[in-house]
Amino acid sequence: MRVIAIARNTFREALRDKALYVLIVFSVVLVVSTRIMSPLALGEGVKITKDVGLSAISFFGMLAIIVMGTGLVHKEIDRRTIFVILSKPVSRYEFILGKFLGMADALIAIVLLMLVTLQITLLISTAGFDVPVLKAGFLTYIELLLMTSIAVLFSSFSTTGLSAIFTFSFYAVGHFTGDILAFAARLPSPFAQHVCQFVYYLLPDLQLFNVRGMVVHGIDVPTEHLLAATAYGLLYTLGALLLSAVVFSRRDFK
Repeated sequence: MRVIAIARNTFREALRDKALYVLIVFSVVLVVSTRIMSPLALGEGVKITKDVGLSAISFFGMLAIIVMGTGLVHKEIDRRTIFVILSKPVSRYEFILGKFLGMADALIAIVLLMLVTLQITLLISTAGFDVPVLKAGFLTYIELLLMTSIAVLFSSFSTTGLSAIFTFSFYAVGHFTGDILAFAARLPSPFAQHVCQFVYYLLPDLQLFNVRGMVVHGIDVPTEHLLAATAYGLLYTLGALLLSAVVFSRRDFK
């Protein structure tokens, strides 16, 4: 119940954030505008709508994490409200978990709203209801959950600004982790190869969640890939949250 109370409060704070509404409105307008541009797409309007819509869900969801998620923990410390919260029978790991779940709920609202908008746009364009789009949206949500756990981790020991930089760096590099292995294979030094391999396994492989290319071209997402990517994302999220709890439990607020 203590975790749920913290999660609810975090969710309410996210809904009161004006920046969230700006992101949602802008993303919805972006998706709908693809319908207007369809006549100029030379018969590829549906593909453009899917590509832009799914990209918008990922990009604006990540912006929401950077705007709100990277300050989940630090702003409580900055406002000194952390002392009031921890003076009650609330452990530090419960505080971390509650903050994460509250942000996860906010992301559900964001992703669902944009997915509904995208599906309505596809229905209007006579493309029909698209199940692969839902699968791609689900994997995008798992990706955003993973990035939220990383944002919470950085926020547990760093300032909001540095947490935003670190989180975005992980997001950017996470889409190119496959290149790290390719680069390691070209290195003459075995030690350097092992270092690159360690970095590869340390960083999240976000390309597992990127199935836009398949969905845009009408290819269904295999169930095996869906399950494997989901398991990977949830395990990485759990690991990041456990590390956050350990770091936060050792932090001195004085």
